[in-house]
Amino acid sequence: MIYEAVIPAAVANSAENHLLRSIRNGQKQEDLCFALWRPSTGSQRTTGVVIDLILPQEGDRKKHGNVSFEAQYLARATRQACGSKSGLAFMHSHPYPGWQDMSDEDIFAEQVRVAPPAKASGFPLLGLTVGSDGVWSARFWLQKENEYVKQDCSKVRVVGDTISCYYHPFHKNKSTSTDRLRRTIDTWGHEHQATLASLKIGIVGLGSVGTVIGETLSRIGATDLLLIDADRIEEHNLDRMLYATSNDIGSYKVDFVGDQLKRSATATTFNVETRRAWLQEKDAYFDTLDCDVLFSAVDRPMPKDLLNNIAYVHCIPVVFGGIRVAKKLNNTLGDATWSVVRVGPGTRCLRCDGQFTSSDVTLERDGSLDDPTYIAGQTGQPGNENVFPFSLNLGSLMVLEMLRGILHEDWWPKTPTKLHYSYLTNSLTSHQEECHPGCSIEERLGAGDSWSYPFLADTVQRPQYRRSPLSRFIHRMKSVFGNRS
Repeated sequence: MIYEAVIPAAVANSAENHLLRSIRNGQKQEDLCFALWRPSTGSQRTTGVVIDLILPQEGDRKKHGNVSFEAQYLARATRQACGSKSGLAFMHSHPYPGWQDMSDEDIFAEQVRVAPPAKASGFPLLGLTVGSDGVWSARFWLQKENEYVKQDCSKVRVVGDTISCYYHPFHKNKSTSTDRLRRTIDTWGHEHQATLASLKIGIVGLGSVGTVIGETLSRIGATDLLLIDADRIEEHNLDRMLYATSNDIGSYKVDFVGDQLKRSATATTFNVETRRAWLQEKDAYFDTLDCDVLFSAVDRPMPKDLLNNIAYVHCIPVVFGGIRVAKKLNNTLGDATWSVVRVGPGTRCLRCDGQFTSSDVTLERDGSLDDPTYIAGQTGQPGNENVFPFSLNLGSLMVLEMLRGILHEDWWPKTPTKLHYSYLTNSLTSHQEECHPGCSIEERLGAGDSWSYPFLADTVQRPQYRRSPLSRFIHRMKSVFGNRS
């Protein structure tokens, strides 16, 4: 099991303002505070999601270069953790930059003084240290028999308008200069390339847009991808799906795309995991919780709703993209628009942005979206119109939005996380709004494992798509003689 921590940017900023105030004023005075955290458990990763600070009151701590807390402060924080069914986190600062080691005093404070009472909450202690440059480090204190053992986190993520990742020195991939990546590294440098190479990135939906996203990521040096899609390649995919030919009809999209990405990858090491499943299936859902960033290339409301929740409940940023084509009465192109939205802590959720409604989810759940008689009477439902150039542009914009989040520099201006393009007016606009008051998604921020999606299932019934006679014949032959891809 991999252990990590994630902090919503608003919480991280408040913590840094408290912990680093003296250090940033030129003093070497450390500080401390307690916080609450909740677990987010994926297939192979447990993440501590820090949700609330418990700031010290008068008399709760003593500053003497180092800093120590009083018993009443620890007792109050422990009671608050137990009462909110959360774990207890202990935060402190060091007047040095980078990922922080622990002094003997630090270890004693966490292992001996805080870890035993913190266990009363039912969760282990999460310790976090912030350096003078705002770099976070973290560890869990796991009980083994009669002692508490330190388990270092492989990284800490701070997620908001930007996506910052701070890696344990043993867990960050090194950027290697090869001719295959020379132009890429020359563009944004070794440090950013190492960050990109250390991310686990998931793509949900491997149609025309998802395939472009995967190809782009593999070309720029991504090393660890997760692909999720239950569909097979159909004849009607061939005008839009990168690399697919008539010989590939009937192949699972994730298997086909995974093989192609291995050929395109420029990184020295490259891992791609494929899941022949819908996101609503439990195994696929828990796999996504191991990712640092997710891409949504789906048009169905239920996976959109689930990913929208993941972005806030588990603090995993999700980049959404969608295309809508307007036809004129004579059945020619009127306009085409596509939008890119990155959602997560500090940004507007997808439902408040109008990308889907709760009633859309209900319609998919009861099967109405697969009922031809229902669809025929719903002119407001999106159609299937799309062409390859639209998919190429959207996929590229989605990757650029992810890169803008993780490659940011402090001097970059704060910009919206939504882009909207109109083909008719040839205009690209960006804007950002907040969630509607009382948004239920926003209120679930950092809930982690304490919240569960009501429609998760061990397996999900796959819709039966109608194939052309040629497509059905090829698929039957492949099931008999083997899949050529």
